[in-house]
Amino acid sequence: MVWIDYARGLGVILVVYGHVLGGLVRPGIFPDGALARWMDYTLYTFHMPLFFFLAGLNVQHSLRKGARPFLESKLWTIAYPYVLWSLIQGGTTMLLARDANIPIYLSDLAAIWFRPIAQFWFLYALMICHLVAVLVPSRAVLVSLAVAGFAVFLMLPIRPDLALTLHHLPFYVAGLYGARSMAEWRPQGWSLLIAIGAAFAVAVALGGHLSGMDANGLASLPACVLGIAGTVLFCRLLDPAQHRWLAAVGIASMTIYVLHILAGSGMRIIMLKAHIPTWPWLYLLAGTAAGVVLPLIAHAALRRLHLLTVFGLAAPGRRKPQPVPIAPRVATSDQAPV
Repeated sequence: MVWIDYARGLGVILVVYGHVLGGLVRPGIFPDGALARWMDYTLYTFHMPLFFFLAGLNVQHSLRKGARPFLESKLWTIAYPYVLWSLIQGGTTMLLARDANIPIYLSDLAAIWFRPIAQFWFLYALMICHLVAVLVPSRAVLVSLAVAGFAVFLMLPIRPDLALTLHHLPFYVAGLYGARSMAEWRPQGWSLLIAIGAAFAVAVALGGHLSGMDANGLASLPACVLGIAGTVLFCRLLDPAQHRWLAAVGIASMTIYVLHILAGSGMRIIMLKAHIPTWPWLYLLAGTAAGVVLPLIAHAALRRLHLLTVFGLAAPGRRKPQPVPIAPRVATSDQAPV
């Protein structure tokens, strides 16, 4: 299922692009005009729900091994990197407070147990989704819970990051129960993708105006669904034997996700310190490239040093079974010793 790596790769590139864009708008490097607002809105309608949908696809298969092994693996690959990288990124931001757009304080780090910082809300919310999937095995109950949670989210007057769990749970559940259909689906041709792309553009235009540019609003839901569908269809149509670079990005998506803020923001700070002219698109492209490429390099280095697991970027490897020693055969009178 290489297409899932493709989809993760595209998704994490969009995540990096969106965060770099936001980091340039705040200090005024990229103009805070209609173009920036529409780019931001378009990305946020679907790129994070896409990750929850993809995360749900393998859950039923993983749960066949039992709830305890499933949760143990998630504690290592989600909860542990959440805590570790929240502390690393938060501590680094505190050290670079003068150059940070959004300062981090010691009180923020002490509160990560119930108030995620920066992009790490995704890991917190995803862990909650996994817990719900284990605790609520009934399909009817889980679907009803997801729909009710989405409705509650829409009615909230203030939406803290942790409340985004309610918004994204339906997409996780859609992946959970749509895995078999996705595996059996064999799309042909590009005409459907073109139609979905056109419908997505219309849905973005209408949703943006009707929702007041609220990417998580009800009016933005059609754009969200079409964005996920278009991304999945595009990745299913790609030749699995090609585009290895995109698959590599998808495989390293966790490393990119936890490191891209440090890499992208670091590139912006270095460029400003070097007095490079603040051309908006130059900074946007350089920051996005740094946010993807530098974590990829770090991923390759940590993999070679066998440190991915130590930093919560890969599941612990299974121990290889020891070979069973072969007992020597006893020689008989008409057989030579072996």
